[in-house]
Amino acid sequence: MTDWQEKRQARFARWLDPGVPFSSPESKAAYQGRVQRMIDAIELKKTPDRVPIYPNYTYFPAYAMGTTPKAVMSDVAVAVDVWERFIKEYGFDAFGIIGIVAPIPIMKALDYKLYQWPGSGGVPEDSIYRYFEHDWLVEAKEYDDLALDPSDWWMRQYVPRFCGALSGLAHLPNVTEFIELPNLTGFLAPFGLPEVQESLKKLMEIGSMTLAWMGEIGKLIGKLMCDGYPPSAGGFAKAPFDTLSDTLRSFKTAMLDLRRNGDRMIAAMDTLAPLAIKMAVQAIDGSGNPIVFMPLHKGADGFMSKAQFEKFYWPTLKRVFEGIIEAGGVPVPFAEGGYNQRMEYLNELPKGSVAWMIDRSDMKELKKTVGGNCCLIGNVPASILHAGTPADVDRYVRELIDDAAGGGGFMLATGTVTDEGRPEMIKAMIEAGLKYGKY
Repeated sequence: MTDWQEKRQARFARWLDPGVPFSSPESKAAYQGRVQRMIDAIELKKTPDRVPIYPNYTYFPAYAMGTTPKAVMSDVAVAVDVWERFIKEYGFDAFGIIGIVAPIPIMKALDYKLYQWPGSGGVPEDSIYRYFEHDWLVEAKEYDDLALDPSDWWMRQYVPRFCGALSGLAHLPNVTEFIELPNLTGFLAPFGLPEVQESLKKLMEIGSMTLAWMGEIGKLIGKLMCDGYPPSAGGFAKAPFDTLSDTLRSFKTAMLDLRRNGDRMIAAMDTLAPLAIKMAVQAIDGSGNPIVFMPLHKGADGFMSKAQFEKFYWPTLKRVFEGIIEAGGVPVPFAEGGYNQRMEYLNELPKGSVAWMIDRSDMKELKKTVGGNCCLIGNVPASILHAGTPADVDRYVRELIDDAAGGGGFMLATGTVTDEGRPEMIKAMIEAGLKYGKY
């Protein structure tokens, strides 16, 4: 057994026995049965008792329980009630992380500019949030600043731009200049500026608000685990190129940068990759859950050529995978869109080390080409869930399981993130998975 496999077995043991006071022996058995089912699917060593049914939703619980995203984003008590009722009624083998619920009071207090939420910026009150694309990394030369000192660039340039309440942080000194006596006054003086003090005061107030909100979320997660339900993930990471093109630059500008500033982008991604690994590993260390969810965006078919994928996207993404795997974690990349032109890359990682969540790729072909090397998760399409019938869902799930579940290494899930779904269709998917997924 290799070093990473030994670390993973230790993480799996902690995942199976999280040290919580289970509410009953039946709850403990249910929890461990669900976790073991997912472990068996991931490892490709043992066929599970049945196909695991994996969650892939954000605000669907709000709709399913008769309320709105705005309601759960505005009041943590509403969010906690909605998620608990949803999880216990629907019966996935894991529950989607409630931490994805973005608190409107906190975003308002921050003057948070990355997203628009229900009731703001023209977003309907019964809709989910929307991302506001913008060049927060304003000039291409800032790639150099990011590559040289990412924490400094993030704190003094990026954060003040997208959080209006923290604009004063732009006047902070560079902390690495606080060295010896000659730097003492120059470093400390900016903290006396009114705009810096106001931002720090707001940050403390918002931190207290956030701690209270997350305290309630933490209580719910603990209660759900005690009642037999494991979280679907314990950590989060992104492809370094997606961090640049999702968050720091608009998609149009980022794609132009491939040609105009490619070397600068690569240097920045080389800096971001170990930071992504560190963020993911620290999260799974704390949560006890080895799953690292990784939504992938710009590497999908049609966004860039194969040559661009091999130069700009895959190398640092693979490095993030390898770092998480080496630490014993399980990357679960969500290949949003189509990856039919990327299948060969899925075999470049050790057997049983990654579980790929699939959106629009051909699952039957993926099972043939990479199913012997990695677990596949997916991919009931939104088109059927929105416009089909329960019979259509039943038929699709049966065929999907026939195509992709043979010998294990498969989990059933929706192909796209479920938001405004029809509850009866999601229930039909779960029922079909239970009916046809037994080995």
